[in-house]
Amino acid sequence: MAQQKVEIDIQDKGDYKVLVPVGDLDVYTVGSLRDALGKMIEDDTPRVVVDLDGVPFMDSSGLGALMGGVRRLREAGGDLAIACTREQHLKLFTITGFGEGVSIAPTVEEAAKGFRE
Repeated sequence: MAQQKVEIDIQDKGDYKVLVPVGDLDVYTVGSLRDALGKMIEDDTPRVVVDLDGVPFMDSSGLGALMGGVRRLREAGGDLAIACTREQHLKLFTITGFGEGVSIAPTVEEAAKGFRE
């Protein structure tokens, strides 16, 4: 089976970039998100907000990719924040404890304010 892709739009906000995945984030599509985060680090943009409002469904592999992204970006001297208003994702972050160490806010701008310095 060919790897399915999730569309990822990238917006440049100056001192950080916004990744906007559109589509389900699951075991079949999560590679696209991992690749995009890896490219951010290579391009020396280690501060990234991931806007999840275009993602109707996310499973544990999507969450795993975000956790890995946080680790990789922090190792590169940056950070990852999440913009999200979708209730089911916010619940997942709460249940797993992911939200405790990561800035999660309803808008990209608010999420970016929570970057670790």
